[in-house]
Parts: sequence; C-alpha cells; structure tokens
Amino acid sequence: MAVLALPGVLLAAAWPKEAFHSTAASQALISLLGTDRTTPSDDIELRVPLVAEDGTIVPVSVATTLPDVKSISIVVVNNPRPLAVSFELGEGTLPEISSRIKMAETSEVMAVVDTAGGIFAKSTTVKVTLGGCA
Repeated sequence: MAVLALPGVLLAAAWPKEAFHSTAASQALISLLGTDRTTPSDDIELRVPLVAEDGTIVPVSVATTLPDVKSISIVVVNNPRPLAVSFELGEGTLPEISSRIKMAETSEVMAVVDTAGGIFAKSTTVKVTLGGCA
C-alpha cells in the first residue's frame, strides 16, 4: 500500500507551496526561482486579452524561442496570490503553454521563463471589469 502512496508524496514534495501561497509577486518569484530579478525579452510571446470582462476566466498563452527552457510561469501582480500557474518543462519540450487564470482586478500580467541562460519576462497590463478572486 505504501508504494501506491509514493507518487502522491513525491508530487506533494515537488509542489512549490510557499511560492503559490505568497502574497507578493517578488516573494512568489523568490520562492519559486530563487530570485525576483528578470530580464525583459522580446523572445517571449504573451497572449492575453487587454480587457477581461470576467476575471474568473482569463485566457493566457505563452510561447518562446528562448533556448533550454526549464519552466514557464504566470504572475498576476495585483492578485491576492500572484503566482497563477507554473509549468516545469522537460528537455526537448516545446516551450509553449496555455491556461485560464483568475484575476482579482486590473493588473500587470507577467510571463516568466526560466532557462539555462537566465530568467526572462514579458508583461502587459490587463484591465478587468469584473474581478474573479476574493
């Protein structure tokens, strides 16, 4: 029976709980990546609506041409819990993600790409007409 529980234990150990429970964007990035310093990059394509009528379902997509991508994360600066999602990518994985996120209010949305060569980001402001977080 312990063998069946092992994968769940491993997944729980790998989940960056502190980063997802952080209440500030910089704190979330430090917990997740060890630093909150990012380099702006035009090699990241962040697709998100400029106006989100419903903050409970905001579509977001990120793609990049940066080499050796380890992870792609989405940070919503003004959310009560800024780290919305983080994807760890295996070697050889196409560095492209899509998701739907919740936004409490109008905010800067950042795509943060962790690579072997550094941590890069691209951001844009999304206006929210009806908030989706409490």
